[in-house]
Amino acid sequence: MMAENSDITVSIDFGTTYTGAAWMTPKTPIQVINDWPGSGDRGERKVPTTLIYNPDGTVSSWGFMCDDDDDKLPGKRRRDFFKIFIDEETLSAAQQRGFSNLPKNTKEAQLFATDYLHQVYLHVKETVEMQTGKRYLGGWADMAVTFLFSVPTTWTRMEIINIFKGIVRDAGFGVEGLKHIAQIDLTEAEAAAVATLKTSPIVFNRGSVFLTVDAGGGTTDLALMRITSADINFPQMAQVSAVKGVGIGSTLIDRAFVRLIMERLTGNPDIQRQLPNDLAVRLSKSHHFKILKHKFGEKVYMQPVFRMPMEGVSNDLSYPTLAVENGRMLFSMAEIQSLFEIQIEGIMKRITEQLNWLSEHYPTQQVEYMVLSGGLGSSTYIRDRIQQHVIAYPHANAAKIAVVPCHDPQLVVVRGLLLDYQQRRETGNIPVLAARIARSSYGIVVREMYSPDTHFDEEIVEDHWNPKKKWAINQIQWIIRKGDTIDPNVPLVKSFEYRLGPNDTTRSWNADIVTSQNEATFLPKSLKQAGVTKLCRVKSNLDGVEQHQLLLKQKRGIFFRKGYKFYICKFDLRVIVAPADLRFELWFDGQRFSGNHEPITAQWSEVGMKVNQD
Repeated sequence: MMAENSDITVSIDFGTTYTGAAWMTPKTPIQVINDWPGSGDRGERKVPTTLIYNPDGTVSSWGFMCDDDDDKLPGKRRRDFFKIFIDEETLSAAQQRGFSNLPKNTKEAQLFATDYLHQVYLHVKETVEMQTGKRYLGGWADMAVTFLFSVPTTWTRMEIINIFKGIVRDAGFGVEGLKHIAQIDLTEAEAAAVATLKTSPIVFNRGSVFLTVDAGGGTTDLALMRITSADINFPQMAQVSAVKGVGIGSTLIDRAFVRLIMERLTGNPDIQRQLPNDLAVRLSKSHHFKILKHKFGEKVYMQPVFRMPMEGVSNDLSYPTLAVENGRMLFSMAEIQSLFEIQIEGIMKRITEQLNWLSEHYPTQQVEYMVLSGGLGSSTYIRDRIQQHVIAYPHANAAKIAVVPCHDPQLVVVRGLLLDYQQRRETGNIPVLAARIARSSYGIVVREMYSPDTHFDEEIVEDHWNPKKKWAINQIQWIIRKGDTIDPNVPLVKSFEYRLGPNDTTRSWNADIVTSQNEATFLPKSLKQAGVTKLCRVKSNLDGVEQHQLLLKQKRGIFFRKGYKFYICKFDLRVIVAPADLRFELWFDGQRFSGNHEPITAQWSEVGMKVNQD
């Protein structure tokens, strides 16, 4: 899609544990927002994805301000980790495993996400308006503002993408002004790959292949990319395989840490009365544990025993069986290592799967670099362990792979979204991600001229204009097949032709879009066959097109039959398969159609939205 010339472009990385935002104008470089309320003078560049609610359901505090809010007061509730529970499958899995403090249902998780993002919106608006001198001069409502969002690679159903689009809109993004738009642009893995290619000191050559591993709070996303243009100013890359996501992230380390402390406490019931009720959770959220996670693995930081201060506990409390000494809880290096190991094992499994896929499809292709990003990706310990693993167990397709951290690992997503947008704007639409791999097949339901050989047992109807003609209906024309390479600048076009009588005023037609997870060689030919799901019904509305704009056809009479005339309405439906989204455009007479109404609308099928596009 062509990058619009926005006055202001904002990118938001809505994370499971932390959220980041950045913005730019055509004249200014990327500005990362670092004045989050409650962060004091620390210049924090990401804000905790946390809310505290009042008893009446209003928001009491958000982000850093939750640190000074007493959520122990009656009726107050702290909410975090809600992003991953927007997804019904993740919530069900967490409920089955007995996790506490979960949203009641996905609707409640969506409400938390909307309330939180609304606070982010208000702060971003205030910051940008202040820095552009618009704060007291009408604000940004009359400016062209584009908001770019990413989504986790694990969100593979249209249902959750559409829900997230609704959350973004309800939070205030893209609705304040006529020239405000909000769109889901790239997956988190793709945004991380874009930032890597645009900002890394690594010299990539045309044909080089690299793997990005974006390990955040709730998910780890992997993307295998090949350099298609090594132009220093406007590089480009293409996806080698469809991006993959897995539910591994730093929140699992936090939970393992809570379990470790709870096991100790269970074995020492006598001391529990002298300790805060929520000691384990408090320690897992403490600044000390955050530092430990980030610094663990750095040579100067490593020590046989780590002493963690316990807030609200007397400095002279010692209790050897609980490993408490002078008000601090002690953890051995082996205990801290064990928290990371299960994550490393899960990440390595996914990395190996990607390399195995490469060896099956491109046996001679070598992966030269593995680039780590995200919160977990910034961990020295994880980087070193992955490097040790790839040296100890070299893969045939990664014989000399170097594991490197990317620049500013926790901000790669917000930077990647803006850098891709900026390159498209500066080049007349040359994106950094030049080609992607389709994760599913997409088709349009059509009718085909009846053939007894091809359409055995299919539903047949007579032609309205010519009784000698017959049509097979509910046939499928596949416009993109799973595994196809998609060029974001080449839309998928389906042309339609409808016959209209001289007095026929119809200007609206429906097209059904379907999807399939079957392999490309076994795609169903019609709705009657297995393996196809209706995704949505697209309504094309050409109201405003006059009769004289249509193609007039005259049929002369033969013998004693009277001649007749009819009109043909021709239009194109363009399907834009974005990384995490499906969008439609209506084109008439060689240009995008826009009447004084919504020219194209999609009604999503409940079943189709739940299909995993992976």
